[in-house]
Amino acid sequence: MEVFESPALGRRALLLATLPSALLGCVVPVPSRVVHPQSPLPAKVLACYYAAWDTRTYGISDVPMDFNVTYLFHAKPNGPPVDRSWINVGDGSFRFDHHAEVTASQVQRCRARGQKVILTVGGERAGFNFDNRHKSRNFVESFRAMYDAFRGLDGCDFNNFEAKVGSSPAEMIWIAQQLKALYGPQFAITAPPEPNSPEDRAMLKAMADAGVLSWAAPQFYGWPGFNAAGFISNRTDDWVRDLGADKVVLGLAANYANGPSLQDCIREWETVRGRHPGIRGMFCWNAQFNLAGGNTWGKMMKARL
Repeated sequence: MEVFESPALGRRALLLATLPSALLGCVVPVPSRVVHPQSPLPAKVLACYYAAWDTRTYGISDVPMDFNVTYLFHAKPNGPPVDRSWINVGDGSFRFDHHAEVTASQVQRCRARGQKVILTVGGERAGFNFDNRHKSRNFVESFRAMYDAFRGLDGCDFNNFEAKVGSSPAEMIWIAQQLKALYGPQFAITAPPEPNSPEDRAMLKAMADAGVLSWAAPQFYGWPGFNAAGFISNRTDDWVRDLGADKVVLGLAANYANGPSLQDCIREWETVRGRHPGIRGMFCWNAQFNLAGGNTWGKMMKARL
């Protein structure tokens, strides 16, 4: 296992080493942060988003083993909402509000059977613009608290900058570097950007060039234009050109009315895979819709992965 200590803990250890032995019994030791080594990320990804507010019918551990990655959606900025929006509220720290519905034990059950669990931060009405180091530091500390509350996670999925909320590429890179320093090189840094956003693509290219991006997964749902034959595959060419095929995952829909049909998904995936054999994989929005459809999407797309 790897042990990581904060600078404060390092200074405390040095102080303890210089204290007379008679005084050591008066000092309360501070435990080190222990991080267990992680297995490699999947070479090919089949993922789904699990909506933490919709646990009445399906739990996170009901996600079928066809999926090797589950995104836990979502943590929000830690501040009071304004008109039911958390966009840019608070000081950069985030919080997860559904620990009663999605417990650490459930998350660890998924991880123990080989499914990666990645926590999404941000989302619709929950974006945050990291534009200075103070906010970025607050985020890292809050992520550490969420990681510890779950007793471990496999990655951080940045959904904070969509809908033109934006963020400084330098700050996003710095945050990702800190998380990888804490949790190891196999800790996933991912994002589900808007496919048609040049700003999102530029930010993720900067993160990929800096060596901190595991993959980006443009989300091709929520707009009827994505259903047109060739749109997804043609737009994916742009993302592959910027990031490389091994860092692109297709965001698709499973049994979801406002997204491409199963046949649309199959058609576009087959085209993309033919053009870019190294394409990393695909995800669906969302786990609950897929399960309500009998996991048909999961089974069909796993066979084509």
